[in-house]
This record gives sequence, structure tokens and C-alpha cells, in this order.
Amino acid sequence: MFRNATPEKAITFTRFSVALTCCWPLQTSATKNEVLRFKIFRFAMLLNAFMLLGPMLYAMHVYRDDGENMCKAALLGLAVLQVLVQTSSCMLQHDRYQYLIKEMTYCCEKARSYERRVFQRYVDKYSAFYGISAIWIYVTASIVVVGTLFLTDPFPTNAKYPFAVNFEPVRSIIFVHQALVGMQCAAHASIAVLCALLLLFSAARFEILRLELRAVTDVASLIICIKKYHKVKRYAKEVVCAIRSIALMTVIICGVSVVFSGITIIGRQPFTVKIQFLSLASIALLKVFMCTWPADHLMHMSENVIQGAYESEWYKHSLRVQKYVLFTLAPQAPVVLSVKCIIPILSLNYYCSFISNVFSLFTVLRIAMVRDEDDY
Repeated sequence: MFRNATPEKAITFTRFSVALTCCWPLQTSATKNEVLRFKIFRFAMLLNAFMLLGPMLYAMHVYRDDGENMCKAALLGLAVLQVLVQTSSCMLQHDRYQYLIKEMTYCCEKARSYERRVFQRYVDKYSAFYGISAIWIYVTASIVVVGTLFLTDPFPTNAKYPFAVNFEPVRSIIFVHQALVGMQCAAHASIAVLCALLLLFSAARFEILRLELRAVTDVASLIICIKKYHKVKRYAKEVVCAIRSIALMTVIICGVSVVFSGITIIGRQPFTVKIQFLSLASIALLKVFMCTWPADHLMHMSENVIQGAYESEWYKHSLRVQKYVLFTLAPQAPVVLSVKCIIPILSLNYYCSFISNVFSLFTVLRIAMVRDEDDY
């Protein structure tokens, strides 16, 4: 499926995978009617998710004495909350995303042969993983919805309503509504693919710049490369600013989701329910990794890009070129994705510590639940 992937196809696949999030901005050439339809659709998606948040909060209140059902309601409520927060965040940063995606599309269209080879190498390396991950996220959401047909529960969630829902057509309307919100949650989980696309594109531009620095032969070409370095670095920083809030929400909500899913999995629940929440827990860990891997790669590429000048044949050129090359080798601060006091640096090392902390918290909560059961 992904053997013939190209940069353009990767961009198109990402756009469709996050379509229900309304986070992919319109083109700058969009007409007023297109903008109006986009805003109406975004408002409808926000309202659709918001209509389920209240019943989920009410379910948490109803099941306050039932630990497992309360965890289930909290987990699904967090997923709905993520839809609302991420949509609002992307709405506030619409212009920034519009600039970032426009620049990415333009660079892919106008790429020279050696730039195209770098972009294609990134697509070949990452497309299968992110493509399969996005498909698996939607498959898991479908499993949760379809699995309801084989359970005694009438709806995909355990939401509670302050009115009767056990008659038609109310039952069907609520089922369809919750199923649609489930697809929205899947789309917002797939927004990690968009984050990865922007981060990897930034890393690819740093790698292209490193190739250009290796080919430096005079001071003029070195100056051009340094100017391009600052331009690429500004773009990468804009990417980090755009996805920082998404990364923060992903880390927090996924951490809590894994703990709640684990409690449900080891609790006294039907096997089908355990399968559903095992899939949800795996997706939560996968989402964090999908953001962490490209962020880690961008950090290393932005830190080492200037080394390309040293890897050139600078020692064969004039003394003036040699001096300028040595001046450029001063250490440069890498572009890192971080959130003050919460995420020091989003990297693979942080991901390992994240998993360790999540499972430690899960162990503590499970011990507390066992003690409560024994006391009861």
C-alpha cells in the first residue's frame, strides 16, 4: 500500500486522516463560501462532541461508587475533552497552520532533484509506520462501536442521560451520535500524524541544508547557507509552537488513559470490554510515540546541521574560506519541543520515562483498589 508513497501523497493522506478534526486549514485562495462552510462544519463538530461531554460527566457522578465504570466514563470523557481542546487550539492557530502547510506544499512542489531525494527517503522510512498507525486508530474506534452490538450495553459509551433512552428513535439517534463522536476521537488521535509530518518535514529541510553546507566552495555560498539555516530554524520553531499544545494534551490525556484502561483491563469486565480497552491503551502509548519519534529526530538534525560545513573540503580552499567555516562551527541550540515544568524535552528518553511513570502510577492505584476490595 505504501510502496508508491510520495511527499504529495503523504500530505494528502494526512489531510484526509484528520478531516473530522477541522484542524487542516483552508488554502489562502479559499472563497468566502468555502470559508463559511468550513466554519459551519467546525462548529457542528464542536457541538457534536460537546453534547456528549455532559452525559459523560454525569456518568462519572452516577458511577462514583463503582470504580471500574467510573474509570471507563472518565477515560471516554477525556477523549471527548481532547476533541474540544485540540479543535479550539487549532482554531486559534489557524493562520499559523495555514502558513506551515502552505510552505511545506510549496517546497515539495518546487524541490530540486537532490531535495526531492531527501523528501522521498523520509517518506519511504516513515510512511508505513504512520499510515498503518492512522488506520489502526480508526479500526480500533470501529471495534469499540461495533463491539457494542455484542454486549448488553446499548451504546458505545456508558454515558448517562437525565431522560429515558430505551425506546426508538431516541436509542438509534444516541447510538449514531456516540459513534460519530468516536470517529472524531479517532481523527483527533490521528492528529499525531499531522504533528509528525510537520516535524519530519522540518528535519528533512535541515538535512538538505547539511548537504548544501558540504558542497560549500566559497564565502558567498557559505553566507547563503547560513541565511537559509536561520530561515529553516525559524520555520521549525513555528512548527514547535503550533504543536506544543497538542503534544501537551497528548502526554497528559494519554497518561491518564493508560492508567484507567489498565484498571478496566484487570477488573471484572467482559472479555470484549477488556479487548476494547487494551486497544485504547495501546493507542494512547502509540500516540505519544508518534509525536516523540519525529521530535527527537528534529532535535538531533537541528543540532548537527552546521557540522555539514566541517564535512566539506574546506581545508582545500582559501584561508578566508577556512576562517569563515571555523566561525560557523560554534555550537547551535537545537530546536526542541518542550513545555515548561511539564515536558523538559520531548525525546525518546522522555518517552521511556513517561512509560515508567505511567506504570508506576497504575501500580499504586491498583494496590489502593485491591485494599478497598479487601476492606469491603
